[in-house]
Amino acid sequence: MKIAIIGHSSSGKSTFAKRLAKVYGISVLHIDKIFFEPNWVERDKVIVEQEIRDFMKQDHWIIDGFYRKLATERFDEADRIFVFNFNRFKCLYGAIVRRMKYHNQNRDSVCDGCRERLNPSFIWWILFGGRKKDSRELLKRFEKEYQDKIIIFKNRKQTNQYLRQIGYTGKLNYE
Repeated sequence: MKIAIIGHSSSGKSTFAKRLAKVYGISVLHIDKIFFEPNWVERDKVIVEQEIRDFMKQDHWIIDGFYRKLATERFDEADRIFVFNFNRFKCLYGAIVRRMKYHNQNRDSVCDGCRERLNPSFIWWILFGGRKKDSRELLKRFEKEYQDKIIIFKNRKQTNQYLRQIGYTGKLNYE
């Protein structure tokens, strides 16, 4: 099984990916983990793309994150594409909760040295920057093009229901 997970920042994609991995026994690539060096410095895109392509050579994979340049390549190979299309304020709430949970720490879905942060530029990205017209249009195009393999979640209740349907028995957020 090959799974792509995309969506807005702080919507729960990484947590969902880890839970799918637990159910299916598949390894996960968190794009944020390879896209950034310590202190949120972007890595060379050629290296990032090669690491993604190398990961995609496996028979089974879960890739968490968008990274537009290779999106079509991943989506063509994916058996299932999950889209987290949450309300911007739910995403901001998720970022606040995550910031409190990981205060001054590193999450396992990002590179070592990328401490959790919630600064004005990231808040702007959550509320506006990641939701520009071109992003919305691209998502609509993908929804049509991959309609036979795409599942869109609008809230955490839907993600939780899906996880229960596939046999996830662990604790779920916001239950």
